[in-house]
Amino acid sequence: MGSVLLNNLDKVSECLAELEKLYAVGDEEQKSFIASAFDNILNCSEITHNGLNLKKIEKVTNLPNRESLMRDISHLKNEAMLIIIHMNQIEAIKQLYGFEIAKKVIVDKSEKLNHLVKETEASLYSINLQKFAILVRERIFFDKYLSILQFSIFNNMESCTYCGDDGEDIITNFTAGVAYGAEHLHHTANVALQDAMISKENYKIYDNPPKCTILKKMTLNKHKVYKDALHEGYVVPYFQPIIDSRDDSVMKYEALARLLLPDGTIVAPYHFLNVALEDKTFEFFTRQMMQKVFNIYDKTSAEISMNLTYENIKSKTMLEYIKNRLEKYGGDRITFEIVETEEIDDYEVVENFILMIKEYGCKISIDDFGSGYSNFTNIIKLNIDFIKIDGLLITKLLSDEKARLMIQGLIHFAKNINIKTIAEFVSSKELSDCVKELGVDYIQGYYYGEPRDAEFYNLV
Repeated sequence: MGSVLLNNLDKVSECLAELEKLYAVGDEEQKSFIASAFDNILNCSEITHNGLNLKKIEKVTNLPNRESLMRDISHLKNEAMLIIIHMNQIEAIKQLYGFEIAKKVIVDKSEKLNHLVKETEASLYSINLQKFAILVRERIFFDKYLSILQFSIFNNMESCTYCGDDGEDIITNFTAGVAYGAEHLHHTANVALQDAMISKENYKIYDNPPKCTILKKMTLNKHKVYKDALHEGYVVPYFQPIIDSRDDSVMKYEALARLLLPDGTIVAPYHFLNVALEDKTFEFFTRQMMQKVFNIYDKTSAEISMNLTYENIKSKTMLEYIKNRLEKYGGDRITFEIVETEEIDDYEVVENFILMIKEYGCKISIDDFGSGYSNFTNIIKLNIDFIKIDGLLITKLLSDEKARLMIQGLIHFAKNINIKTIAEFVSSKELSDCVKELGVDYIQGYYYGEPRDAEFYNLV
């Protein structure tokens, strides 16, 4: 059996060598056909699982290919996370505009994904000309890469357009499947991807009922978990320090919502935040979180920042609640952060909210500034104290000169109108040194401290 297999593999290897020669001299249509033939051959499970080193690098993207992914999965010893990302329009682009235009789109997307994936945390692969994969081997990075999928890959990369020969814009978007585990990881991520495509959702997380971890429970019934936590009072604030760039002292702490379940499990926001935002109980959720922050605020002399959405400040009952809390606790050490998004259709609502809280000595910060929706004209009109530079821009700072120039421009703009700047997502000394060099006023990120409970930072 072994000798037969080796003989077959030798023949496959010779076949692939011939295909490579044909690829080098072929026209666009022939190259497209040959590339598909390569993928079909390498997708053979017998070849992959027997470790034949036929093609480690995918030729268009220069990324590790499917064989490399399958080999790396086979070597896993602990639970890992796999994200498979499908580019939905590539086949249509190839048919309408030709392989060379499709290749430009693929290469561009692969480069953008490469900027988002840190080598020490995860690996990026090109499975074929339509699919990429991100393998995250350590549990501590699971939340980070699910957030990157949700808030960067879907929100930022899908907005990119390309111009075809006829002058029309070519728009691409993604569907993704996510799976956790050590066995059958590629299969389960593909199942989740197919589920997402059928249900026309951006992504799906593979449900695996036999493994009763809290992660699997959340994906099976996250709405129930959220509702139970809300009504039982399990919403808790965690805090992350914001550092003065001049001397690395703590300027204030940002309060971030978590769910603390009876078994001690801490549930991160991506498990419940979308449910909360879509649910009629979101104001109740915000009030519970805010009251617990004020309880801590009342016991400490530290400055504290808390988040509000545009929906919050549009609500008359929520505004009355905020005013009532400020009457009781004061607000001279409180900063309210508002995310500047395309959902803000009436800046007068924001302006009136700012005028109200300023009466109590509160400060105001605009979050995710520079993420693509910020309106500079409207920002100038508002009486704000801080702008928090979009964290996804900060993560690109060391590798993308355009991101660096944009951040530099934002900091210069802020200084000219006497607004302080905060750089978030600062995860390393290199990033810290870089944002300091650019002149940012304050810094936030895992390099200076991860979100922890109030006791950890001596706030109570």
